Amino acid sequence: IAIFLYVDALPYDKPKVHTIPLKLRSITRRRLSKRAIGSMPLKHDKGYCGQITFGTGTPQNFDILFDTGSGALFVMGKNCGTPACNNKPKYDPDVDGSFNLTGKDEFEIGYDDYTEINGDSGKTTIVIAGISVEAQEFGVAYDVSDEFDHPCEGVMGTELIDLSGMQQTTPITNLINNKQLDKPQFSFLLGREADQSPRSELTIGGSNPDRYHADTLTFVQLVDDNNGQWEIPIDDLAINGEGTDLKGRTGFIHTGSELIIMPPDDAHDFYNNIDDAEDNGDGTYKLNCGDKYEVALVFNNVTWKIDPRDFTVKLAEDKCIGAIIYDNDSIVPEKSWFIGSVFLRNVYTIFDQGNCQVGFAKLA
Repeated sequence: IAIFLYVDALPYDKPKVHTIPLKLRSITRRRLSKRAIGSMPLKHDKGYCGQITFGTGTPQNFDILFDTGSGALFVMGKNCGTPACNNKPKYDPDVDGSFNLTGKDEFEIGYDDYTEINGDSGKTTIVIAGISVEAQEFGVAYDVSDEFDHPCEGVMGTELIDLSGMQQTTPITNLINNKQLDKPQFSFLLGREADQSPRSELTIGGSNPDRYHADTLTFVQLVDDNNGQWEIPIDDLAINGEGTDLKGRTGFIHTGSELIIMPPDDAHDFYNNIDDAEDNGDGTYKLNCGDKYEVALVFNNVTWKIDPRDFTVKLAEDKCIGAIIYDNDSIVPEKSWFIGSVFLRNVYTIFDQGNCQVGFAKLA
């Protein structure tokens, strides 16, 4: 008994995870999604931004979009004079004691919504959720195209590999390589504005067990030819409790996107299951604002429902579209979908970089 009491009294090493709150920011004018086609006003559209500190000497804080659909890091620089940078705080390398140019070519990256970023390639110390990442490469943007109509001041990509051509090592990968994390994982809780609670957050080095039911956690392995992207197989897409013929698809899990984007044929096949759906011809389908649509994705034989409030996108008092849209420009690969926050708001998501898998769990 004495031995038992002694052991029980030993200090407990709580897993070291680091959590950063995310701000749910409304966007007054933006494309349907980070990777959508066409543009229209979507006042409901959201961006989940969290604060990163750049530099030493005079630390500079910026709200950055954490994006699992890209791999590069950039922040708007003090010399950015394009309209997208107007009225936003900007990074000043001159007051950063850790900043150095990398000696690489100019920072240049293009996103699938035709956003283009140009700037200098540098490196400095950054701090995320209280963790320092030294000599982190990033872009100091001096030219940001108008397509970046977003309240954040930059983007931090969290793909496994930076596919932009800049060949950065992502901050998450640097933390893993430097053995600064308990687990090679990061996790997202994306809150819904209408719910007020829980807050949105990014947890680095594991997950926050207070936010989900552990007994519901199910992991899905990345496809073999994922090319460093968070791409997983999809079993099915259900509507009103019935499965569809859309099988054999894969999904890119994108925290930086809002909606679900498909090739046109897949979207048409899906909406054929909804009697009152009407193709607007611009990548969207008109829906009856008063109806509720029960849509669910199936991964690894587990069904995850999308809240009807998320699936029906209200553009005006009597104008609604479905949160599944299609892409006419072949941005989405054949038989693949981009899956954004319209789905991710309904689950707790763990990105397990060490085991190349994505986990979903029921929200607490």
